[in-house]
Amino acid sequence: MLRRPIMGGIFGQGEFELATQPTISAGLHAVRFMVIQPRAGRILAISESKTEALAGARRVLRATGVANDEPRWVQPRLWSDAELSVVSEPPPRPVSRRRRDVFVRSGGCCAYCGTPLRIDGAWHVEHQLPRALGGTDEALNLVAACERCNLQKSDRTAIEFMAARAV
Repeated sequence: MLRRPIMGGIFGQGEFELATQPTISAGLHAVRFMVIQPRAGRILAISESKTEALAGARRVLRATGVANDEPRWVQPRLWSDAELSVVSEPPPRPVSRRRRDVFVRSGGCCAYCGTPLRIDGAWHVEHQLPRALGGTDEALNLVAACERCNLQKSDRTAIEFMAARAV
C-alpha cells in the first residue's frame, strides 16, 4: 500500500493521507484509493477514483464540523471508567478427565508427602513406575504429586523414592 500525506484546505497539514491499494476489479488489475487518518486508525473514504475518494473525505470532514474548527472526532466509549477499573479473575482452566480422575484417586493430596492439592493448581500427574523404566499410562500407574516431589523423584520408582526419603 502506497501512502502520501494530503496537505492544505480542509485536510490540514498532513494529518490525513491518500493511500492506494492494488486490487482486482472485474477480473482486471485496478487501484483503490482511500483517504485515511493513520493516527486515529480511520478510513474516511474509499473509491476507485482519486477525485471521488477526496470528495467523499471532504463530505465526511464537513459533516463532522472540521470546516468550522470544531473538534474533529469524538470517539464513542465502549465501557465506562467504572467498568474498566473492575479487574476480574481469569476463568478457571479446564481440567482434563484423566487429570481429574488422578486427582480424585489420590484424594486431592500428593501421593508422596500428603500436601493438599487444588484440582486447578500446579501439580503433576506422576508415573509410579517411570516410563523410562517401562511404566505405562494406565490409571493404576498414575498418581497426583506436588511439583517438588515429582522433580525429586526423577526416574526412580515410587518405592525407591519413598525408601530414600525414609533414610
